[in-house]
Amino acid sequence: AAGKKISTTLKNLESFIDSEFNLDYTQGVQFTNQWLKTKINTFFERPDENKEEVPDDNLFSVYLNNYIEYRKLKGETKITTERKFNQLKTKFSAFEQKKKTKYLISDINGHFILTFRKFIIEDLKNMESTANEIIRKLKTVLLNARNEDNKPIHNSVNSLKVKSTSAVKVFLSLQELEQIKKCNIIGTDLQHAKDWLIIGCNTGQRVSDLLRMNKGMIYTKTDSEGESFNLIGLVQEKTGNTVAIPINDEVQNILDKYDGNFPPTFGQKGDSKFVLFNRYIKTVCRNAGITNIVKGRVWNDKTERNEITETEKSKLISSHVCRRSFATNYYGDNRFTTAELMSITGHKTESVFLNYIGKTAEEHALKSAATFRKIAQEKKDKLTQIAN
Repeated sequence: AAGKKISTTLKNLESFIDSEFNLDYTQGVQFTNQWLKTKINTFFERPDENKEEVPDDNLFSVYLNNYIEYRKLKGETKITTERKFNQLKTKFSAFEQKKKTKYLISDINGHFILTFRKFIIEDLKNMESTANEIIRKLKTVLLNARNEDNKPIHNSVNSLKVKSTSAVKVFLSLQELEQIKKCNIIGTDLQHAKDWLIIGCNTGQRVSDLLRMNKGMIYTKTDSEGESFNLIGLVQEKTGNTVAIPINDEVQNILDKYDGNFPPTFGQKGDSKFVLFNRYIKTVCRNAGITNIVKGRVWNDKTERNEITETEKSKLISSHVCRRSFATNYYGDNRFTTAELMSITGHKTESVFLNYIGKTAEEHALKSAATFRKIAQEKKDKLTQIAN
């Protein structure tokens, strides 16, 4: 009777282990001796003194969470970068919930990435540019897993290249900025938004840096010829770059309105003031007559995503128009070198700067060609003078 009982128990244990194996296999669990000991203890309802409490970091979701925390510990992360990795974490978790599967690092191959990208665009209703950025961050984590922790990753990840989605470059021309300056705006918040918009288009900073500018950032510097200039000094939130921004007459005129201070901002929380600024400057531009029809990304309620269409320019205005307008307008002024402008915007390379303002290699070549033609004409004029 005892032998029969033992035989029955072993068969039940075998059935239990087989069932647990199949269940955990679909969840991407790593099978080890400890796994088997834990299951046996569970079957016999014994306390598992050696139970492994540390989550298996061969699972991508576990490794990603550890990676994010480790970056914080090393002090490598910035707010915007941290936000992007957290977006990856949220979207990957949503994908696993839909598939009802936990994925190992080694499971992520080219087919998986295409499926995940499609999920971000179609299920989560994100823009293509957002999906591409998430995939770039996914690749970053996978390469770190291989290079730093010797984790096996699929060969297709090495050759993965995610192209940047070409954006519609919306900016305010110098003529449009004059329209805005001359426009009579009613309402305190809108007046402040108008002033911040003009400051932004003359300082070239991201909204996260623009709306935290204050009087304490202003300092005076004297050049080698003894002339003194007022500058704004700040450390860019996104990149950590230290930039010095000249205060031109447009900005100084606004500071004078507020007794040397910058205009008040909107709302108490950081996110709310950015949202309000975006909303107000659309109204400011519409009131200023910036209503010509142009192409841009507009939210479509039916498809629930941003789509490129033709619409009034004021509807496309957002806080980023400040930075792009500065770069575009002053790049077109031959009195400034590209290097001088890059030192203000914080761009690291000329190619990135030119791509940012939408200048192609061909357009750059045309500018050089015009200069060559001017040089050739100067040579001809000089030869004519000598002949006479």
